[in-house]
Amino acid sequence: MTLKVRRILSLVFILLFIVITPLIVLYAAGYRISKNGLAIQRTGLFVIDSYPSGAKIFLNGQAQKKIINFLFHKNNFITTPARIKNLLPGEYELSLELDGYWGWQKKLTINPGAATFAEDIYLFKNNLPAQILSAEFKSINLSPDKNLALASSSGRLILFNLADETSQIIDQDDSTRENVAWSSDGQKLVIGHYLYNLNDLKARVDLNKILSGFNYKWQDNILYFKNQTSIYQLSGNNLPLKIFGDKKIDDFLIKNRYLYLINQPEASANSLEIIDTASGEKIKNIGLPASADYSFINPKHSLINLYDKNHQILYLIDPSTDYYSPIREIINNVKNASWIDNDNLLYANDFEIWLYNLKTKDKNLVTRVSTVIDSALIHPSQNYIIYSTSQTINAIELDERGKKNTTELAKFDLIGRPVLNAKGDILYFPGKIGRTEGLYKLLIQ
Repeated sequence: MTLKVRRILSLVFILLFIVITPLIVLYAAGYRISKNGLAIQRTGLFVIDSYPSGAKIFLNGQAQKKIINFLFHKNNFITTPARIKNLLPGEYELSLELDGYWGWQKKLTINPGAATFAEDIYLFKNNLPAQILSAEFKSINLSPDKNLALASSSGRLILFNLADETSQIIDQDDSTRENVAWSSDGQKLVIGHYLYNLNDLKARVDLNKILSGFNYKWQDNILYFKNQTSIYQLSGNNLPLKIFGDKKIDDFLIKNRYLYLINQPEASANSLEIIDTASGEKIKNIGLPASADYSFINPKHSLINLYDKNHQILYLIDPSTDYYSPIREIINNVKNASWIDNDNLLYANDFEIWLYNLKTKDKNLVTRVSTVIDSALIHPSQNYIIYSTSQTINAIELDERGKKNTTELAKFDLIGRPVLNAKGDILYFPGKIGRTEGLYKLLIQ
């Protein structure tokens, strides 16, 4: 090689060094040349995670691959969890794919010098429900700890253990199932007017032989019930103790040391009466609009949740206040409602699902559909709502950025209201496909 050639090569390498080094330094510092090649822009990054992990990541339809691929001609994909850096600002179509699961996608924006997070992504399994019991089941009622379920069919009652999927048949006539009430510890159960100890289902107590009553409720594992004019507590000796009487009432609630009563309407109004159970003293009387069907729901919440089924109105009442109206909020058009936590309420009507925040008073529409909604429940992650219609079970995410991902988890000719186990990975529901009916389970995660 001549001296002249060596000098030319040296000059070329020096020029390449002068050009490339700043680009490498800028890239390492989070800068890139813009798409039009006329400017240098500060980049951003995606922080992505999913449950389960290991999902392939796609940006604008392109699978993201590791840098090592270019060096060794391998095909190693970037999978969750991951941080994808040095992305030019703008909108990206982010997609995740994992074998055996429904895909996920969303349009998200990368801003200069900032991280865009997509960390609470739950992928749902793409599989078929499995029949676990064969019968025409009408409903499923979960225990407080979500470990047991009472499945009701036209011919039998089955107590089903969700942990090991064992079952026991409860021998009871269909006509006596108008009331199902679990004790707080899940060890006792009232079905109709029979009291069962779950350790020995055969040793049941016929409550009608003690005192004819209805509307059985538990508070601190103590059973209460009422007849037309009185409320009773069942003592340890299975003897009724009268705690209130001589007044017609529609519904009652025992909460802390107080008894809450909905009195039947006199003239044109109902009332909510509050009584101290220790002294028997009447504490307060709150006037209510007239309705023939008031009931207490969500008894564990800090406020009194009073539901007017006739008009589909939910009243949130703070009975302790003396400074303003005890009715904290009136929510209209409510078909079913449950609290995610003490501040956030999930409620639905026939065609809409809403979230309400008790602190901010904000009501946010989650989704509106064209088919009647039968039920809506929150996933334990609190990032998804699972709702059902008469033929489908669906999951919708709560991420407000862009279009919400909605996944159809199951579709049958007929579907009853589903229940979700405590872990949040299995759905159970009554279903019918063609002439086949039964209790089904669906692994969703």
